[in-house]
Amino acid sequence: MNESRSRLQVVFADLRRAVDDVILKHQVTLEELLTTIEWLQQVADAGELPSASILFYKTVLKGTAGATYAHPEKDGASHWEMEGPAHRPGAPVLHSPAVLPMRPDEPGEPLIVSGTVRTTTGDPLPGAALEIWQIDANNVYSGMDTSDFEPLNIPNDSTGIPVDNLRARIIADTEGRYEFRTVMPGTETFGLATDSPLATLTRALQLQGLRPLHIHAIVSADGCLPLTTQIYFDGDPLVAGTIEGNVPADAVKTTTRHDDHHARGLDRPYRTLTYDFVLRPTAKAAAVTPQ
Repeated sequence: MNESRSRLQVVFADLRRAVDDVILKHQVTLEELLTTIEWLQQVADAGELPSASILFYKTVLKGTAGATYAHPEKDGASHWEMEGPAHRPGAPVLHSPAVLPMRPDEPGEPLIVSGTVRTTTGDPLPGAALEIWQIDANNVYSGMDTSDFEPLNIPNDSTGIPVDNLRARIIADTEGRYEFRTVMPGTETFGLATDSPLATLTRALQLQGLRPLHIHAIVSADGCLPLTTQIYFDGDPLVAGTIEGNVPADAVKTTTRHDDHHARGLDRPYRTLTYDFVLRPTAKAAAVTPQ
C-alpha cells in the first residue's frame, strides 16, 4: 500500500519535472550545468543566498498572499502586487480629495492620481480606504533605514524626513471616487553590489537591478477582499522587465502633463493619472448580492 507523499516529495517531483523539461527543451550541456553550480557556489561564498530570493520572491507571494486575486482576467479584478518591506501601518487618515503629507519644498514633479474604487460587478464602493505609500524623488522611503530592507542592502537614509512623508490612508467619497496629490516617485534599487554574483546575472540577463517607478496601495472596502497592488508608469523602460519578474500590462498607466498649474494652486506643471481599483466581493457578500 502506498503511503501518502509528503509536501516535500510532491513539490520536489514537480520541480524536478519542470527543470528536466527545460534541460531537454534547450539541450543544456553538462558544461552549462556545472557553470550554474559554480555560480551558485559564488552566490553562497558572497553571502548573497538570502538576497537571491528576489528571483522568485514575488512569485511565491503571488501564490500565497496574492491567491485571492489570482487570474484577474476572469472578472476584471485589479492585479495583485507584493506589499514590500517599506509599508508602515498607521498612516494619517485623509478624506478625498487629499494631498499626501509632504515637505513644503518636496522635490519631484507634482502628480495627481484619481479614479474610482468599485467591485467586479461595477458597483462603486463608498468610503473605500486606500493606503498609499511611495519612495520620494530622491529615492528615499520615509520612516525607514537600510536595516529595514534586509537581507537586501538597499540604501535608505530618511534622517530629517517626517516619518509619514508621502504616506496616507485616503477615504473615498460617497460614490467611491478618490483623488490625491503626490509627486512622481523616484527609483528603488535592489541594492546589489556592482561586482556581486547576482549583479553579474542581472547584467547577463540584460535586466536592471532597479525596480520600475511605482506607487504602493492597499485598497479595502466593506464586503470585499482587500487588495494589495502597485501603480506603474507608461514610458518607464524598467516596466519591460526586472530581475523580480514581469509587470502586468494593465498595471502600467499613462500620465498626462498639464501646464495650467495655477488652476490647481501649484507653482509648476504637473501630471495626472487615472486608475480605477476593482475589488472582488467576499464569498459571503457575493452570495447575498441580488442577481
